[in-house]
Amino acid sequence: MFVISYNTQLVGADINDLKSLMIMHNVVFNFASPIQFTEKQNSLVILHNKVYHPIRKLYSDIPSQVIIKAEQECLSSYKSTKSNKHKLSGPIVKKNLSMRLDKRLYSKNKTDKYSIKITTTSGRKSFKLVMYPKLKELFDVYQYQDPLIYENNGKIFISFCFDNSPLEKLKSKLVLGVDLGIRRAAAMSDGRIIIDRKFNKEKRRLRFLKRQLQSTGTKSSRKHLIKLRHKERNKNKNQTHLIANIILDTKADTFALENLKGIKAKKHRYQNKRSISQVPLFDLRRILTYKAENQGKTVLLVNPAYSYQKY
Repeated sequence: MFVISYNTQLVGADINDLKSLMIMHNVVFNFASPIQFTEKQNSLVILHNKVYHPIRKLYSDIPSQVIIKAEQECLSSYKSTKSNKHKLSGPIVKKNLSMRLDKRLYSKNKTDKYSIKITTTSGRKSFKLVMYPKLKELFDVYQYQDPLIYENNGKIFISFCFDNSPLEKLKSKLVLGVDLGIRRAAAMSDGRIIIDRKFNKEKRRLRFLKRQLQSTGTKSSRKHLIKLRHKERNKNKNQTHLIANIILDTKADTFALENLKGIKAKKHRYQNKRSISQVPLFDLRRILTYKAENQGKTVLLVNPAYSYQKY
């Protein structure tokens, strides 16, 4: 499942109360962070037992669900740091104001669907959204869940994540199977094959230069390496958009892609492991999905097993 995100500003007379709630959320996060930093286990139960009652004694006006959300975010931050193999010299400190809402902290306004009710320090209040044509269209077609509120330049914004599955699915008339690969970027069931030899050659050249600079290890080589990484990333992004446009240039209204989630984590032969890691599979799927949605088309994920026999 893919989501479409859209950010807009929250306005209302009680916006300062909402900002105070976000400050409380940061206070709980920074209170729990040193405790989790010394804790060996990533357990929400253990962290909750050490944080909840002490923080309630210090700040009795903080809503219980805000404490729980801060604990969850703190634990998630340490899990992400551990999975990315980052070394911490001290506890994580949260400075920016942001908070993920859940059903206990917000509710949809039944009388006005273009507004939202959020729990504040003075109870649950209704806030209006700065509406745009695209946002109004998303509200009319899709559903959203658990938005994120954050502060930017003194203003409070909200980020909605819409499920890209329409309320009423259109019946597919023509399905196009797409097989993603390494040397061949995509092979489609209508016989089209995308191979960009010039791009592949340029990519090999950049990878070679990066290896040479990494082995040098000087200050100037590190600066040059950063520029090459940005250049490679931009080229890959541009190539991904071009591939998506070629795939969508057909009369088919449904595109079947293999669900390759977790393929980079699996064990492969040595000569393929590095090549697979360089293919932006998820990014291509993401770009292809939202571009297809803009054209009224659908992208489906199918089991890779025997997919060539079905599509």
